[in-house]
Amino acid sequence: MDRIAVNRRDAICAITISRPDRLNAIDDEMIRTLTRAFEELASDATTRVVTISGEGSNFSSGGDIGNIADWLSPEPEVRRDTFTKAVSTLSKPLALALQHVPQPVIASVRGHAIGVALQIVIMADIVVASDTARFSLPQLDLAHTPDHGESWALPRKVGMARALQMALLAERIDAATAERYGLVNFLVPDAELEARTTAIAGRIAASPPAATRGAKALFNAAERQTLAEALDGEIAMLGQVTMQQDFVEAITAFTQKRKPVFRGS
Repeated sequence: MDRIAVNRRDAICAITISRPDRLNAIDDEMIRTLTRAFEELASDATTRVVTISGEGSNFSSGGDIGNIADWLSPEPEVRRDTFTKAVSTLSKPLALALQHVPQPVIASVRGHAIGVALQIVIMADIVVASDTARFSLPQLDLAHTPDHGESWALPRKVGMARALQMALLAERIDAATAERYGLVNFLVPDAELEARTTAIAGRIAASPPAATRGAKALFNAAERQTLAEALDGEIAMLGQVTMQQDFVEAITAFTQKRKPVFRGS
């Protein structure tokens, strides 16, 4: 079985980290596979929503650093080059590919989400967590700094004060705390995680895809814009989506008091 499984059904792309014997630790090749999967979604017209989860009792224990001897070389320059190359060629492309996924991304989390796995969760648009979920940013306990994009993504998700708290204390937080911080959208009993994730994904998949992608793009762009610029973006996006047949279907269904059927056109 592939350690990164990608399955498509009913306009939903389900990505599963599948290495349960190693707590779903993510090695270099798995990062490359995830990066390719996220990059391919940018040109995937049939997928309306993306889910990402871990097989078994953990989302992922984080990065599998492989040969520890390379990382602990007695030569400082070798350690520097090894670490910075890994971030430049693995972590950076992964974070950028995930940032540019046009479809809404749902992270479905149980058990541990550590390091690079936490970054994937942070970058998701919606997070559904089991009450077993635990989130950790451990880098400072390992005498190094955030290295997967957390310094950019975490403050945008939970605010600067909470982000610094998690980083400087190398804090491991439980699911209830993560919900209070704003990292988790939906907190559910462990037995209900898959059902709730499926229901949310299905709700989004049934929505008009042009409008769904457009809304995500608008909110992401607005983080860097003035109000006037954001309004101009909304005007331009509204012009695009009202040209879609799905817009006509939505208004017609509303006036006829029936459920609309969106065909992605």
